[in-house]
Amino acid sequence: MGAPPGGPERLTPPELVRVTPDSGATNVRARGVMFEFDVVVNDRDVANYFLLSPREGTPRVIWRRDRVEVRPRRPFRANTAYSVTLLPGLADLRGNPMKASKAVVFSTGPTLPAYVVAGRVFDWMNERIAPNALVEVIRRPDSLTYVGAADSTGQFTIGPLDEGTYTVRVILDNNRNRAVDIGEPWDSVSIVVRGASPFLELLAAQRDTIAPRLLTVSMRDTVTVIASFDRSLHPEGQLTPASFRIVRSDSSALRITGVLTRAQADSAERVAADRAAAERAARDTTVRRDTIKAPAPPAPPQTGTPIPPPKPSRPAPTRELVLRLDSLTPMRPLGTYRVTALNVRGLLGQTRNSDRVINVPAARRDSTPPTPTPGAAPAARPPVARPPVARPLLVRPP
Repeated sequence: MGAPPGGPERLTPPELVRVTPDSGATNVRARGVMFEFDVVVNDRDVANYFLLSPREGTPRVIWRRDRVEVRPRRPFRANTAYSVTLLPGLADLRGNPMKASKAVVFSTGPTLPAYVVAGRVFDWMNERIAPNALVEVIRRPDSLTYVGAADSTGQFTIGPLDEGTYTVRVILDNNRNRAVDIGEPWDSVSIVVRGASPFLELLAAQRDTIAPRLLTVSMRDTVTVIASFDRSLHPEGQLTPASFRIVRSDSSALRITGVLTRAQADSAERVAADRAAAERAARDTTVRRDTIKAPAPPAPPQTGTPIPPPKPSRPAPTRELVLRLDSLTPMRPLGTYRVTALNVRGLLGQTRNSDRVINVPAARRDSTPPTPTPGAAPAARPPVARPPVARPLLVRPP
């Protein structure tokens, strides 16, 4: 066994030599679209690298060594514009994958429509772009589906399209079966294409028809309760102290002064910690500056400021909330409290009431000795108990 003969090993990906019919062609009468490469391509999962739009069933992808033909299940429609997209990843026999995608657009009629649907897809929960997401543009009312995929920057362009009403849906297709499965993030929006090509922002997240409910409640301290839900909450749910109720075992209620998301609570804590550190530094007059210390070396010149990656225009939905209690009505040790969430709304708009019980543990005693204050007199040591010393018995002689 050894390397196959025939010259040095190829390290470059396949190159697309020709596509038939040409992109922009009209009055096409072909049975399929032929992609020709300069080398033999790998036939493993070759159908996963081609998208036919509009889609009417699963297209037939025929591998012919250095050529791949894409055919629809039924003949092309008359007076309809089509696009076939070659996705990145198709490799040759030595495993060199293609990095870029290629799309060909043609029409079986005399003209090409003038509009497209473009946009960017985000993984909303992680607040980052979603490359390779599957995008569907469904025409209404006949449900003819145009398909495409987002590139490495999360952007997509699907078309050409006629004027009309469409439903745009995006799927983070993790298993690449080109369908929405349970647990896969998705998003959809209805649009009207008329006069201009729209640009959309799609926020993919796990959406469920069941409203969120309280999963766990825990206590950070006597005035802070952390409420966790089993599903994401709607970011525009307008949760206020009136959305929650905390009662003791005797049915008396505690006063809630604020409801924050975990990100808001962490940000507030960082601001408070920075402010406290600045105040301590301003009060500390014993710190002296080192006048012998050598100056820091100059910073290396920057060739250019890196452009941060794009972020969603709306904050990510949360599953965890922080409830602030009034200091006059804290939670007591060894107490039992019931936390109730009222009309909490999920991403699809469903609301639900749910509750959980929290048991406050006993207060722990601090066994660590107090830290001595600089300049203060040392604390007196407690007396040490010593065992009595046995004395000998003296007996006088008679």
